[in-house]
Amino acid sequence: MGLAVCPSDGIDFVQGRYYFVGGRQGWDLYPELIRWPQGKHFKAGDVLVFNYNTEGGNLFSPVRVDKAGYEKCDPSVLKMSDRFNGTGHDRMRLTKGYNCFISAVQDYCGYGMKIAVYAW
Repeated sequence: MGLAVCPSDGIDFVQGRYYFVGGRQGWDLYPELIRWPQGKHFKAGDVLVFNYNTEGGNLFSPVRVDKAGYEKCDPSVLKMSDRFNGTGHDRMRLTKGYNCFISAVQDYCGYGMKIAVYAW
């Protein structure tokens, strides 16, 4: 039995929908990333998949922060449970309410490498 996957931003599973952050571009430093969540309807239990380049270390590694950390691009407020694995294919399950993610590199976040989604 095989599974056919069509390229898109999301795939439905029983546990929740999987969303590939940034679509084909992935979690990368480009101006449209911050607008990627627009028009999508997230639910608690959905999973965000962050695909990013790991060459040169974890420069593109995302972190989960609260709304204040998102607004200030401050990764220092995160908890250990909010750190990603640094694999380049990290996943984070959404909780109800705001879920904010920024680049672990503060300058990249300042250039727009961040997203905020609301899960119902």
